[in-house]
Amino acid sequence: MEITQEIKESSTSELLEYICWKEEFPIEAGQSFVEFCLRFDNAVKKRADIACLKWNKTEDVALDVVRCTFRKVWKYPTYNHSKSKANDFDKGVLIWLSRIVYTQLSNFHKNGFCYEPDEETDLSLIYDIDELSERISNSDEERKSLMQLLNKIDMALAPLSEKHKTIFLTYRLYERDGRYIPRSVTKKLREELNLTQGSIRKYKEDALKMIRNYLKPQND
Repeated sequence: MEITQEIKESSTSELLEYICWKEEFPIEAGQSFVEFCLRFDNAVKKRADIACLKWNKTEDVALDVVRCTFRKVWKYPTYNHSKSKANDFDKGVLIWLSRIVYTQLSNFHKNGFCYEPDEETDLSLIYDIDELSERISNSDEERKSLMQLLNKIDMALAPLSEKHKTIFLTYRLYERDGRYIPRSVTKKLREELNLTQGSIRKYKEDALKMIRNYLKPQND
């Protein structure tokens, strides 16, 4: 999902407000949720990793906890800053997210899961730009426009391995609508690519960095 500049420049308070209007304005809400996740992703992952380490839980559990935390935000974007002890709004949101992390971890500890099972259980990985284009394009015109961007991405990823490309394209498909990548997909990535979840995260970061560096001179 492409995020407009207006959404990128919105305050965290505005993002949460937009998410609240997901029924009336699904596109704006979806973009706002993606931006919210990007803004707090590293901080939430860090807290989930620390909490799981204390609770003797694995890295896979930490990933589930992160996913469940953001799903909770999508369903209930109910942060109330007037009840927070933090003066800064973003710091207050981070405290709120930290509480959700521990709640989700507690759910996992008691129930063995912290999420509602995915309706789709056989979700495929994406190995090349043609597959991605076919999955997310609704018309020939849209596909033509998308392919121009995807061809640039394909060239940017050329120096990296096929694993990098598969990870990036797969995440690009499943995260496009403001969703967190399904658990079954991350499991399939680990098994088919023979990587740990930490390695998958690093491969994704490497791919994003390569794409940004490739596209930056063209946008200047």
